[in-house]
Amino acid sequence: MNMYAKQRSCVLNEDRLSRLPDDILIHILSLLPLKDAVKGICNASRRFHKFWPFIHTLNFDQCMFPEHDCDYYLEAGRPDYDERFVHSVRHVLLRSKSPTIHKFCLKFHFRLSYSFWQRTSNSTGIWQYYDFLRSEKRMANEIGTWIQFALNKNLEVLDLSFSEHGTVGPQALYDLPNCVLSSPHLVELRLTHCTINAKKKSKLKSLKTLYLNNVVLMDQSMDYILSGCPMLEELTLQLCYGHIRVVLLNSNLKTLKLDIGWFRQRIHVSCPTLLSLDMSGAVEVLDIANVASIAEVSVNRNLIFDFDVYKDYQGIKTFLQTFTRAKTLNLCSWFALVFSVWQLKNLPSPTFSCKSLHLQLDFMIWNLPGILNLLKHCPCLENLIIKITSSYNEFTSQKQLSWYHLYKFDADEYWNMVDAPVQCLIHHLKTVEVAGLVKKKFVIQFLEYLLRHSMVLKKMKIFAKKKTSKFFEYEERLLNAPKASASAAVLFY
Repeated sequence: MNMYAKQRSCVLNEDRLSRLPDDILIHILSLLPLKDAVKGICNASRRFHKFWPFIHTLNFDQCMFPEHDCDYYLEAGRPDYDERFVHSVRHVLLRSKSPTIHKFCLKFHFRLSYSFWQRTSNSTGIWQYYDFLRSEKRMANEIGTWIQFALNKNLEVLDLSFSEHGTVGPQALYDLPNCVLSSPHLVELRLTHCTINAKKKSKLKSLKTLYLNNVVLMDQSMDYILSGCPMLEELTLQLCYGHIRVVLLNSNLKTLKLDIGWFRQRIHVSCPTLLSLDMSGAVEVLDIANVASIAEVSVNRNLIFDFDVYKDYQGIKTFLQTFTRAKTLNLCSWFALVFSVWQLKNLPSPTFSCKSLHLQLDFMIWNLPGILNLLKHCPCLENLIIKITSSYNEFTSQKQLSWYHLYKFDADEYWNMVDAPVQCLIHHLKTVEVAGLVKKKFVIQFLEYLLRHSMVLKKMKIFAKKKTSKFFEYEERLLNAPKASASAAVLFY
């Protein structure tokens, strides 16, 4: 080996990481998974041994713990905790010397079915489970001390998940300690599978992001939480249970995401600063008011709605009128069906100011009038984006389709029968994007209609995952289709 090679080998083998300043090393360790920061990296250099107690991000994930067997605890049928994992959490917290903790994350499969059984059962055999219940209470109390330890370090991000292996629904009933809702330093709070029983106004004066997933909200807990979050900007409620009201009249809330479960529930939303609203799921009653500033709306959900009942028509129309000023509108296939009913029955539809319309469609025959109706009532539309899914709408019942036999039209000739001009096609529509199951005859016919009538169209982008001989046939058909805009380009991806 020549001298240059020897020098280069020495440089490559040099431990440059250990020569970094202490605060940078601590920051690097904090970015690593905890098991690596505590174990693997410490083996690389003795100098690292004194640093890992100062890491400011603590991420404990039971399923990621070495040799943890999720299947064993799923089938255990008893509150049997992974003692090695519990011991490791205790060890890290006892050794922790960092004056502040930026993030504390705990994902712990807490066996709570016995607590649920105790609260709901009238059986006299409770004594058989006394040891299990005592073990649960002891574990819950210890988890509370872990959380309090992190909060005492001016914690900014708290992420807690207590879903039991295999548990669905509101059975994970870990009671969130009251100290969490009184932490003035928290900026982000994420809770999964727990119960919140707030009795007074929260003190989350720095909180900007709140994420609740499968959380049971007791009594007026939602009101108490939100009333103490003046800086809240983003709120997500995913499959939560209980009394839900999102009322923020003097706040900074910009983004609200609602994923509503399949059960009878009333949701009330009032927020004048809201810019983005994303809804999915199903709900019986949804009251939305005081959202005049909203700019983007995404709705992927079913309302309980009978197409043949006039009061339901008025209800959905009122609901949609709330968003007529939004600049971006995202609607699912169910709404295309609603607009089809209104088109075929000559019922008035709301007119939207949106410049971008995103549709997720099944693209069955009964969607066609609805698509036309939407285009008619989006006169300022510039961008149309369509994602085509299956031809079957799983959310559409036979009762909801009971009106279809009253209306007959030739789907193959539908777009040729449209006589009235569509304002957005004449003056504004510039881009069209279509993705998903584009190799369908109805889709190609619709795209041909757009090419024939879009006067200012610049680009039509078509995304197809699998290109078959049929697709190439349709590709040639669209490329050679008559175009109202001389500058329109049809692009395939």
